[in-house]
Amino acid sequence: MNITIKKSRDVDKRKTIWLPMEEEELEQVCNELGIEITTEPNCYIESSRDKRFSNIMDDKNINIDELNYLMKRFDGLSPREIEKFYAASFAEEAKSMADLINLSFNLHCYSLVNNFSDFNKLGKDLYLTEKMAVASDELEKLDGESHALDVIKNNKVLE
Repeated sequence: MNITIKKSRDVDKRKTIWLPMEEEELEQVCNELGIEITTEPNCYIESSRDKRFSNIMDDKNINIDELNYLMKRFDGLSPREIEKFYAASFAEEAKSMADLINLSFNLHCYSLVNNFSDFNKLGKDLYLTEKMAVASDELEKLDGESHALDVIKNNKVLE
């Protein structure tokens, strides 16, 4: 992902980089911009070409190693999981890079409903997400439409 960073909000020198990148390249970018490698927030995200990411992280001070790590996590996500990530980060009001990294490991806890054309399939998908694993005959017998409507109506998940 293309992200424009700089050392701090008050510094004019910026660089647009593609993340994730190898540690040696990241160190070189940090040296160019005068960013110290620490565990504290050490750079400023000015913008990103991905508007969804911009909505979450623009105008924020973050740790560049954590940002690179999150982008490595993104590389392993499917387009559907990335959609789910953005929706969950909005719903959870993730404030920090650590929140976003943790969220990237817990996407299995969220369902994203963006297609209402087949309520039976939707209900079965929601049920499977909630239970994580079910016998195929149990899933076949499930009234998916009723389950989907119940989840939507009550905005609840199974315990």
